[in-house]
Amino acid sequence: MRVSICGRLVIESGEHVVDEAALPGRLGRRLWAYLVLNRRRPVGRGELIAALWGDAEPDAADASLNALVSRIRGALARAPDGGAELRGATGSYSLVLPADAFVDRERAWSAIHHVQAIRRAGDVGGAWAEAVIANEIAARGFLPGEDGDWIEAERRVLRDVELQALEAIAEAEIDQRRPSEAERVARRLIARDALRESGYRLLMRALAAAGNGAQAARVMEECRLALGGAAVAPSAETLRVYREVSGAG
Repeated sequence: MRVSICGRLVIESGEHVVDEAALPGRLGRRLWAYLVLNRRRPVGRGELIAALWGDAEPDAADASLNALVSRIRGALARAPDGGAELRGATGSYSLVLPADAFVDRERAWSAIHHVQAIRRAGDVGGAWAEAVIANEIAARGFLPGEDGDWIEAERRVLRDVELQALEAIAEAEIDQRRPSEAERVARRLIARDALRESGYRLLMRALAAAGNGAQAARVMEECRLALGGAAVAPSAETLRVYREVSGAG
């Protein structure tokens, strides 16, 4: 079974595919995503109601939750071979997925946390592949159009995974002597977060690897301008990289 909650919500089991259109509207999508994120523990009804409605809890919240749970179970029944089950106990629910289920968000988290270990083991290609997986999943976003504290928190996690993955991809491209690809990824990283200095460091290193170290001064000025807007000066590490690639004193 494959479960995707980043980007479009999809449940795949063999030849059976349950698209998010089969879930009970926006509340059904919120409920399903929350259950998947918290699938390793029972989730209380009160917690689910808060996740669905926040401070705007309706008078009929309990009845509405019951109806949503019933329809989620109906959606899971459309993938009969998957072994997924939404179990209810006194005051709580537990989402049970097969032991070998693939959950995209969990795969991204696992990938980004293994990249550095793989790199230290000398497998640059393997580190690159894991970083690409993490980036592709995290960049899909999470519950577009929805809001709520837990949704914003998850978006922050995914954004950090995405940015870490871009850093790891650029590092691997430099190591594999593909400076033009490293430059492309570094520029993408800067576009995603202009205050993240690693993007400028990687861009300077990529340009130097391509024989364009003289352009480092332009990148350094771009970095100073971006950070100056936030009243921050470039770090010692960024200055060190600039000196190394440009030959500046």
